[in-house]
Amino acid sequence: MENGTDPVCMANEPPFSSKIIGSLDLTGIFLFAILTVMTLIANLVFVEEVFYIYRKTPSSKRTIFIWINAAAPVIATTSCIGMWIPRSTMFTDFTAAVFFAIVIHKFMLMMIKECGGQKLFLRRFANDRFKISTGPCCCCCLCLPYVHITRRTLFLLKLGTFQLAFLRPVLMFLSIVLWTNGNYNLSDLTPNGAAIWINCFVGVLTIIALWPIGIMFQQVRVLLNCKKIVPKFALYEFVLILSQLQAAIINILALRGVIPCAPPLASLARGAYMNQQLLIMEMFLITLISRVVYRKRYDDLELPECTDQETSDNKQNAKINLNGKVIEDGTQNV
Repeated sequence: MENGTDPVCMANEPPFSSKIIGSLDLTGIFLFAILTVMTLIANLVFVEEVFYIYRKTPSSKRTIFIWINAAAPVIATTSCIGMWIPRSTMFTDFTAAVFFAIVIHKFMLMMIKECGGQKLFLRRFANDRFKISTGPCCCCCLCLPYVHITRRTLFLLKLGTFQLAFLRPVLMFLSIVLWTNGNYNLSDLTPNGAAIWINCFVGVLTIIALWPIGIMFQQVRVLLNCKKIVPKFALYEFVLILSQLQAAIINILALRGVIPCAPPLASLARGAYMNQQLLIMEMFLITLISRVVYRKRYDDLELPECTDQETSDNKQNAKINLNGKVIEDGTQNV
Protein backbone atom coordinates (compact mmCIF):
# COMPACT_ATOMS: atom_id res chain seq x y z
CA MET A 1 0.00 0.00 0.00
CA GLU A 2 1.03 3.63 -0.47
CA ASN A 3 1.75 5.86 2.48
CA GLY A 4 -1.59 7.62 2.14
CA THR A 5 -3.63 4.40 2.37
CA ASP A 6 -1.52 2.28 4.71
CA PRO A 7 -3.36 2.03 8.06
CA VAL A 8 -0.01 2.26 9.85
CA CYS A 9 0.72 5.56 8.14
CA MET A 10 -2.75 6.85 8.93
CA ALA A 11 -2.44 6.01 12.64
CA ASN A 12 -1.93 8.87 15.10
CA GLU A 13 -0.76 6.74 18.02
CA PRO A 14 2.80 5.38 18.09
CA PRO A 15 3.17 1.59 18.26
CA PHE A 16 3.94 -0.43 21.37
CA SER A 17 7.57 -0.97 22.30
CA SER A 18 7.27 -4.71 21.58
CA LYS A 19 6.56 -3.95 17.92
CA ILE A 20 9.53 -1.60 17.72
CA ILE A 21 11.95 -4.08 19.28
CA GLY A 22 10.56 -6.95 17.22
CA SER A 23 11.09 -5.03 13.97
CA LEU A 24 14.74 -4.19 14.67
CA ASP A 25 17.50 -5.84 12.65
CA LEU A 26 21.07 -6.26 13.84
CA THR A 27 21.97 -2.68 12.88
CA GLY A 28 18.92 -1.31 14.73
CA ILE A 29 19.74 -3.28 17.87
CA PHE A 30 23.34 -2.04 17.75
CA LEU A 31 22.10 1.57 17.34
CA PHE A 32 19.71 1.22 20.30
CA ALA A 33 22.50 -0.23 22.44
CA ILE A 34 24.95 2.54 21.54
CA LEU A 35 22.42 5.30 22.24
CA THR A 36 21.46 3.72 25.56
CA VAL A 37 25.12 3.49 26.59
CA MET A 38 25.62 7.15 25.62
CA THR A 39 22.68 8.10 27.85
CA LEU A 40 24.12 6.13 30.78
CA ILE A 41 27.54 7.74 30.31
CA ALA A 42 25.96 11.21 30.20
CA ASN A 43 24.19 10.53 33.50
CA LEU A 44 27.36 9.18 35.11
CA VAL A 45 29.29 12.26 34.00
CA PHE A 46 26.56 14.45 35.48
CA VAL A 47 26.63 12.58 38.81
CA GLU A 48 30.40 13.03 38.96
CA GLU A 49 29.96 16.72 38.16
CA VAL A 50 27.43 17.07 41.00
CA PHE A 51 30.02 15.74 43.48
CA TYR A 52 32.58 18.18 42.09
CA ILE A 53 30.16 21.12 42.41
CA TYR A 54 29.41 20.21 46.03
CA ARG A 55 33.13 20.09 46.86
CA LYS A 56 34.37 23.14 44.94
CA THR A 57 31.44 25.55 44.56
CA PRO A 58 30.06 27.98 47.18
CA SER A 59 26.80 26.82 48.71
CA SER A 60 24.87 29.79 47.29
CA LYS A 61 25.60 28.65 43.72
CA ARG A 62 25.38 24.86 44.01
CA THR A 63 21.69 24.41 43.25
CA ILE A 64 21.79 26.74 40.24
CA PHE A 65 24.82 25.03 38.68
CA ILE A 66 23.33 21.58 39.25
CA TRP A 67 20.05 22.57 37.56
CA ILE A 68 21.85 24.03 34.54
CA ASN A 69 24.23 21.07 34.19
CA ALA A 70 21.30 18.66 34.46
CA ALA A 71 19.55 20.00 31.34
CA ALA A 72 21.43 17.88 28.80
CA PRO A 73 21.38 14.58 30.80
CA VAL A 74 17.67 14.96 31.57
CA ILE A 75 16.81 15.57 27.91
CA ALA A 76 18.98 12.61 26.88
CA THR A 77 17.24 10.39 29.46
CA THR A 78 13.72 11.39 28.42
CA SER A 79 14.67 10.87 24.78
CA CYS A 80 16.05 7.42 25.55
CA ILE A 81 12.86 6.44 27.38
CA GLY A 82 10.77 7.73 24.48
CA MET A 83 12.94 5.76 22.05
CA TRP A 84 12.38 2.48 23.89
CA ILE A 85 8.73 3.18 24.76
CA PRO A 86 7.23 5.16 21.85
CA ARG A 87 3.83 5.59 23.51
CA SER A 88 5.46 7.60 26.29
CA THR A 89 6.82 10.19 23.85
CA MET A 90 4.32 12.90 24.72
CA PHE A 91 5.01 12.55 28.45
CA THR A 92 8.79 12.45 28.03
CA ASP A 93 8.70 15.51 25.75
CA PHE A 94 6.54 17.36 28.27
CA THR A 95 8.93 16.44 31.09
CA ALA A 96 11.97 17.70 29.15
CA ALA A 97 10.15 20.91 28.15
CA VAL A 98 9.09 21.68 31.72
CA PHE A 99 12.57 20.97 33.06
CA PHE A 100 14.24 23.23 30.51
CA ALA A 101 11.75 26.02 31.23
CA ILE A 102 13.04 25.97 34.82
CA VAL A 103 16.65 25.89 33.53
CA ILE A 104 16.03 29.11 31.57
CA HIS A 105 15.08 30.87 34.81
CA LYS A 106 18.05 29.32 36.61
CA PHE A 107 20.40 30.63 33.93
CA MET A 108 19.15 34.15 34.57
CA LEU A 109 19.77 33.72 38.30
CA MET A 110 23.23 32.31 37.59
CA MET A 111 24.31 35.44 35.69
CA ILE A 112 23.18 37.60 38.61
CA LYS A 113 24.88 35.32 41.15
CA GLU A 114 28.14 35.38 39.20
CA CYS A 115 28.12 39.18 39.51
CA GLY A 116 28.06 38.81 43.31
CA GLY A 117 24.31 38.71 43.89
CA GLN A 118 21.51 41.21 43.35
CA LYS A 119 22.82 43.93 45.68
CA LEU A 120 26.33 43.91 44.24
CA PHE A 121 24.92 43.71 40.71
CA LEU A 122 22.85 46.85 41.27
CA ARG A 123 25.85 48.59 42.82
CA ARG A 124 28.16 47.71 39.93
CA PHE A 125 25.72 48.84 37.23
CA ALA A 126 24.10 51.72 39.11
CA ASN A 127 25.11 54.20 36.40
CA ASP A 128 24.56 51.90 33.43
CA ARG A 129 21.51 51.09 31.33
CA PHE A 130 20.06 47.91 29.85
CA LYS A 131 20.08 47.58 26.08
CA ILE A 132 16.65 46.11 25.34
CA SER A 133 16.98 46.00 21.54
CA THR A 134 18.18 42.38 21.64
CA GLY A 135 16.84 39.07 20.37
CA PRO A 136 14.59 37.30 20.00
CA CYS A 137 11.94 40.03 20.40
CA CYS A 138 13.49 43.37 19.51
CA CYS A 139 16.80 42.72 17.75
CA CYS A 140 15.64 44.83 14.79
CA CYS A 141 14.20 47.66 16.91
CA LEU A 142 17.39 49.70 17.27
CA CYS A 143 15.38 52.83 18.10
CA LEU A 144 14.29 51.45 21.47
CA PRO A 145 15.65 53.51 24.38
CA TYR A 146 18.08 52.21 26.96
CA VAL A 147 16.53 51.39 30.34
CA HIS A 148 18.04 52.37 33.70
CA ILE A 149 19.26 49.45 35.79
CA THR A 150 17.20 49.55 38.98
CA ARG A 151 15.74 47.05 41.40
CA ARG A 152 12.44 47.27 39.51
CA THR A 153 13.91 46.56 36.07
CA LEU A 154 15.94 43.67 37.47
CA PHE A 155 12.75 42.26 39.01
CA LEU A 156 10.98 42.53 35.65
CA LEU A 157 13.79 40.62 33.94
CA LYS A 158 13.58 37.83 36.49
CA LEU A 159 9.79 37.84 36.19
CA GLY A 160 10.12 37.41 32.43
CA THR A 161 11.94 34.08 32.85
CA PHE A 162 9.93 32.97 35.88
CA GLN A 163 6.62 33.21 34.01
CA LEU A 164 7.75 30.43 31.65
CA ALA A 165 8.96 28.24 34.52
CA PHE A 166 5.54 28.67 36.18
CA LEU A 167 3.14 28.63 33.23
CA ARG A 168 4.71 25.89 31.12
CA PRO A 169 4.03 23.11 33.68
CA VAL A 170 0.46 24.42 33.96
CA LEU A 171 -0.01 24.28 30.18
CA MET A 172 1.59 20.84 29.98
CA PHE A 173 -0.79 19.57 32.67
CA LEU A 174 -3.71 21.06 30.75
CA SER A 175 -2.49 19.33 27.58
CA ILE A 176 -2.38 15.96 29.33
CA VAL A 177 -5.88 16.47 30.72
CA LEU A 178 -7.19 17.34 27.26
CA TRP A 179 -5.30 14.40 25.74
CA THR A 180 -6.96 11.93 28.13
CA ASN A 181 -10.31 13.35 27.05
CA GLY A 182 -9.41 13.05 23.36
CA ASN A 183 -9.28 16.83 22.74
CA TYR A 184 -5.49 17.18 22.33
CA ASN A 185 -3.76 15.74 19.28
CA LEU A 186 -0.43 17.00 17.94
CA SER A 187 -1.43 16.08 14.39
CA ASP A 188 -4.58 18.20 14.60
CA LEU A 189 -3.43 21.73 13.76
CA THR A 190 -6.86 23.06 12.79
CA PRO A 191 -8.30 26.10 14.61
CA ASN A 192 -10.80 23.78 16.28
CA GLY A 193 -8.04 21.71 17.88
CA ALA A 194 -6.45 22.54 21.24
CA ALA A 195 -2.89 21.70 20.16
CA ILE A 196 -2.44 24.69 17.85
CA TRP A 197 -3.57 27.21 20.50
CA ILE A 198 -1.56 25.71 23.36
CA ASN A 199 1.60 25.40 21.25
CA CYS A 200 1.29 28.99 19.98
CA PHE A 201 0.81 30.27 23.53
CA VAL A 202 3.84 28.28 24.72
CA GLY A 203 5.86 29.74 21.84
CA VAL A 204 4.95 33.29 22.84
CA LEU A 205 5.84 32.61 26.48
CA THR A 206 9.18 31.11 25.44
CA ILE A 207 10.09 34.14 23.30
CA ILE A 208 9.17 36.47 26.17
CA ALA A 209 11.38 34.42 28.53
CA LEU A 210 14.36 34.42 26.16
CA TRP A 211 14.30 38.20 25.80
CA PRO A 212 15.46 38.95 29.40
CA ILE A 213 18.23 36.35 29.01
CA GLY A 214 19.56 38.20 25.96
CA ILE A 215 19.34 41.57 27.72
CA MET A 216 21.20 40.31 30.77
CA PHE A 217 23.87 38.53 28.74
CA GLN A 218 24.66 41.68 26.76
CA GLN A 219 25.08 43.55 30.05
CA VAL A 220 27.36 41.09 31.88
CA ARG A 221 29.26 39.56 28.96
CA VAL A 222 32.41 41.64 29.47
CA LEU A 223 32.28 41.57 33.25
CA LEU A 224 31.90 37.78 33.46
CA ASN A 225 34.33 36.93 30.69
CA CYS A 226 36.73 35.55 33.30
CA LYS A 227 33.97 33.17 34.45
CA LYS A 228 33.47 31.71 30.96
CA ILE A 229 30.02 33.20 30.54
CA VAL A 230 30.27 33.11 26.72
CA PRO A 231 30.84 29.31 26.50
CA LYS A 232 28.12 28.78 29.12
CA PHE A 233 25.70 30.91 27.15
CA ALA A 234 26.62 29.07 23.94
CA LEU A 235 25.89 25.69 25.56
CA TYR A 236 22.58 27.02 26.85
CA GLU A 237 21.69 28.23 23.34
CA PHE A 238 22.63 24.88 21.80
CA VAL A 239 20.39 23.00 24.24
CA LEU A 240 17.55 25.43 23.52
CA ILE A 241 17.83 25.17 19.74
CA LEU A 242 18.30 21.41 19.64
CA SER A 243 15.58 20.54 22.14
CA GLN A 244 12.96 23.04 20.98
CA LEU A 245 13.56 24.23 17.41
CA GLN A 246 14.86 20.92 16.07
CA ALA A 247 11.83 19.03 17.40
CA ALA A 248 9.44 21.62 15.94
CA ILE A 249 11.06 21.42 12.49
CA ILE A 250 10.99 17.61 12.45
CA ASN A 251 7.34 17.56 13.56
CA ILE A 252 6.37 19.98 10.79
CA LEU A 253 8.20 17.86 8.21
CA ALA A 254 6.46 14.72 9.50
CA LEU A 255 3.03 16.34 9.42
CA ARG A 256 3.59 17.45 5.82
CA GLY A 257 4.66 13.95 4.79
CA VAL A 258 8.28 14.90 4.04
CA ILE A 259 9.32 12.18 6.50
CA PRO A 260 7.60 9.05 5.16
CA CYS A 261 6.15 6.38 7.38
CA ALA A 262 8.08 3.14 7.88
CA PRO A 263 5.93 0.40 9.46
CA PRO A 264 5.44 -0.06 12.34
CA LEU A 265 6.07 3.72 12.66
CA ALA A 266 3.72 6.33 11.22
CA SER A 267 5.14 9.58 9.87
CA LEU A 268 4.67 11.57 13.09
CA ALA A 269 5.97 8.72 15.25
CA ARG A 270 8.97 8.26 12.99
CA GLY A 271 9.74 11.97 13.18
CA ALA A 272 9.68 11.81 16.98
CA TYR A 273 11.80 8.67 16.80
CA MET A 274 14.45 10.43 14.68
CA ASN A 275 14.41 13.49 16.95
CA GLN A 276 14.97 11.33 20.05
CA GLN A 277 17.97 9.58 18.53
CA LEU A 278 19.50 12.88 17.45
CA LEU A 279 18.90 14.42 20.88
CA ILE A 280 20.65 11.56 22.68
CA MET A 281 23.81 12.06 20.62
CA GLU A 282 23.67 15.85 20.83
CA MET A 283 23.01 15.97 24.58
CA PHE A 284 25.79 13.44 25.16
CA LEU A 285 28.29 15.79 23.51
CA ILE A 286 26.91 18.83 25.35
CA THR A 287 27.21 16.99 28.68
CA LEU A 288 30.89 16.31 28.04
CA ILE A 289 31.56 19.91 26.99
CA SER A 290 29.64 21.27 30.00
CA ARG A 291 31.86 19.24 32.30
CA VAL A 292 34.89 21.07 30.90
CA VAL A 293 33.30 24.54 30.95
CA TYR A 294 31.86 24.36 34.47
CA ARG A 295 34.80 22.50 35.99
CA LYS A 296 36.85 25.21 37.67
CA ARG A 297 37.57 26.54 41.14
CA TYR A 298 35.08 29.35 41.62
CA ASP A 299 36.58 30.58 44.89
CA ASP A 300 39.92 31.31 43.21
CA LEU A 301 38.39 33.65 40.63
CA GLU A 302 38.07 37.37 41.26
CA LEU A 303 36.14 39.76 39.07
CA PRO A 304 38.26 42.69 37.83
CA GLU A 305 35.69 45.17 39.10
CA CYS A 306 35.88 43.67 42.59
CA THR A 307 39.65 44.03 42.66
CA ASP A 308 39.55 47.63 41.40
CA GLN A 309 36.91 48.55 43.92
CA GLU A 310 38.86 47.03 46.79
CA THR A 311 42.01 48.87 45.62
CA SER A 312 40.24 52.23 45.54
CA ASP A 313 38.73 51.58 48.95
CA ASN A 314 42.16 50.81 50.37
CA LYS A 315 43.53 54.08 48.97
CA GLN A 316 40.69 56.11 50.40
CA ASN A 317 40.98 54.40 53.80
CA ALA A 318 44.69 54.91 54.24
CA LYS A 319 43.93 56.36 57.65
CA ILE A 320 42.80 53.73 60.12
CA ASN A 321 41.62 54.39 63.65
CA LEU A 322 43.18 51.85 65.96
CA ASN A 323 42.68 52.11 69.76
CA GLY A 324 42.36 55.88 69.57
CA LYS A 325 45.56 56.22 67.50
CA VAL A 326 45.90 57.16 63.85
CA ILE A 327 48.13 55.14 61.53
CA GLU A 328 48.82 56.84 58.21
CA ASP A 329 50.98 55.29 55.44
CA GLY A 330 52.65 52.96 57.93
CA THR A 331 53.79 55.86 60.24
CA GLN A 332 52.33 56.08 63.72
CA ASN A 333 51.26 59.62 64.74
CA VAL A 334 50.26 60.16 68.34
